[in-house]
Amino acid sequence: MLEARGYLVYDGDQLALELREGAGILVSLSAPPPMPGSAPVTHPFASATFRMAASEGELGALLRTASDLGAFLDQVEARGYRVERSDS
Repeated sequence: MLEARGYLVYDGDQLALELREGAGILVSLSAPPPMPGSAPVTHPFASATFRMAASEGELGALLRTASDLGAFLDQVEARGYRVERSDS
């Protein structure tokens, strides 16, 4: 069985996003938690934790409009973010 690939996205030296390949939930550490009983925000090809409020809007928009993980990572790098592979 192949293990899902993970990525860390940096805005300068600050970790902005942790991303794992495969359908999952999107978590914001800068927004209040969802109301009890509400469904989490999901995504068809990624699980992600947004770590920086300043870049969350841009990264979230790119993730929502990308056709797949590779397209998202290409767009992120084109906008000056640094992407590193994470094996954890």
